[in-house]
Amino acid sequence: MSLRLKLTAALGVALVILLVGGASLYALLESGKAADAVQHSEAVRVQLDRAMATIVDAETGQRGYILTRDTSYLAPYNFARTDLDQELAAIRELSVDNPIRRARIDSLSLVADAKLVEMNQTIVLAQSGNHDSALKVVLAGRGADLTDKARQLVAEMKDTQTGLLATRTNIYDSRRRAVILIIVIGSLLAATLSVVTMLWLRSGVKDLENAKDTIEEQTVRLSEELDKSTLLTEQLGATNDGLSRANKAVEGALTRVEQLLQSTEEGIYGMDEAGRCTFINKAGARMVGYDRGELLGKDLHATLHHSRPDGSPYPSAECPIHIATHTGVAARVSDDVFWTADGRSIPVEFTASPIQAGGKTVGAVIAFSDITARKRADRERDRLISALARSNKELDQFAYVASHDLKAPLRGIANLSQWIEEDLGESVQPDIAEKMTLVRGRVQRLEALIDGILQYSRAGRVRSQIETIDVGELITDIVELLAPPPEVTIEISPSMPVITSERTPLQQVFMNLISNAIKYNKRPGASIRVSAVDRGDRYAFSVADNGPGIEPQYHERIFGIFQTLESRDRVEGTGIGLSVVKKTVELHGGSITLESALGAGATFTFDWPKTAEEIAAE
Repeated sequence: MSLRLKLTAALGVALVILLVGGASLYALLESGKAADAVQHSEAVRVQLDRAMATIVDAETGQRGYILTRDTSYLAPYNFARTDLDQELAAIRELSVDNPIRRARIDSLSLVADAKLVEMNQTIVLAQSGNHDSALKVVLAGRGADLTDKARQLVAEMKDTQTGLLATRTNIYDSRRRAVILIIVIGSLLAATLSVVTMLWLRSGVKDLENAKDTIEEQTVRLSEELDKSTLLTEQLGATNDGLSRANKAVEGALTRVEQLLQSTEEGIYGMDEAGRCTFINKAGARMVGYDRGELLGKDLHATLHHSRPDGSPYPSAECPIHIATHTGVAARVSDDVFWTADGRSIPVEFTASPIQAGGKTVGAVIAFSDITARKRADRERDRLISALARSNKELDQFAYVASHDLKAPLRGIANLSQWIEEDLGESVQPDIAEKMTLVRGRVQRLEALIDGILQYSRAGRVRSQIETIDVGELITDIVELLAPPPEVTIEISPSMPVITSERTPLQQVFMNLISNAIKYNKRPGASIRVSAVDRGDRYAFSVADNGPGIEPQYHERIFGIFQTLESRDRVEGTGIGLSVVKKTVELHGGSITLESALGAGATFTFDWPKTAEEIAAE
């Protein structure tokens, strides 16, 4: 076996040992990931139990208050109003990598909101003295249905999580066993190969000694050949005149090439296979701060390319220019640095083109440009993007804090009016009771207005994952959540498409349009139809009703924020819903239109993309 083959075998042994170590490290990392996955699944189960307990406690407090009129029962309900969203948000944060569970969490959030609305309705009725009406709403069973729906969603997610927990536990156990097995087998294999390689190398030393004797014999033969070459040298002298004429022609060509090189603003230099500079144009020398003569004959890697951008040493074996020179394969680098005569680094992009002669690479030509201006523009762009992201985050925080701080005194006003009415007892005058009820109604309207403003400010900035959505199933779920009166007929076209998009924005658009159609259509035989039309790369969705209609002069006004066509004392509303719809649709590259006339119903049509690109987390 040759020495080269033995050295290759030794390198193979080292590679095997490295692979064993890498496999062991990989197995350890995978085992750690599996353990993290087990902890993650358990955290999801605990958070689901906590959210469900909050909903059940709030319902128990609601019913306790309606039955006993003891306001202490309202503590769990008030806790749920403030903290349930945070608990659901915690579950959603744990479900970033699970689109199915995120969809269920969105549904649970909608059910929880509907449940809070139902509890608020009964409590307000009870607080205003209509305990019988409040009790009838509770006995109607819609609140219990919503609780059962929430319990069902939580149970489904827990069942899924239980199965996932078992699977992840099994994966963790198997990977832990694999780590032990890989380490034991790898250690034995590495030790065996090391011993065998050492024996091979010892026999290689003997081969080297034999090679030394052979080289000495060849030296004698070369001396004889040298004598013969002397004779050839004399013969070559006769050809000098022809070569001289050829040299003059070459010099003329080189002069023309030199003129071309000096006329460009791009830096260009040449180097031989050892990396020494053979020429450099004026622009290149000026960029790196040297005179042209200073660089000729120098090792240009050691002079211009000796360090990386962070100042750490840059081995020539890893340099693209060196590799191109020795492999004959051209290289292009778009972001690197050269070092100037005064020790500064300048950002450059360069191409290294090998020079071929006689079937082998004898050097390379390097063309480079100073990209300082481009780098400065890139940094400015990154700074502006970072500032925009920070501004959006601060706006979110401000909106949430402002919402919370504005709601707190409103709740205090509502509670104070209730306490005053309770303190007056039976002696309260009817007009005072009516005004107290009016105060609480206005408080609820302001809370709804604050929620609407918060929703409007977040539209388009809070993004969710892209997923496959059956629009027909989505609208069916929305109708179930809205629970329209029995006399309202809602027809969903059977040709509803399946699209790839964000679920929450599309769900919000349909929910606002359908709830508005239900709210404002008080006619007997009220009907609503939802349909879709294929328009190439988008779908046009329509929500049509046979309600009172909207006069043409108000078609633009209704999409403005805080705009309503009827008094809020007649139809409760914030005037924000349609503005949120318009903003959401436009942020997804679409538009919304209205076709309506007074007494002829209304048809809202908006277009939505069939597919959406994945959005990075902001």
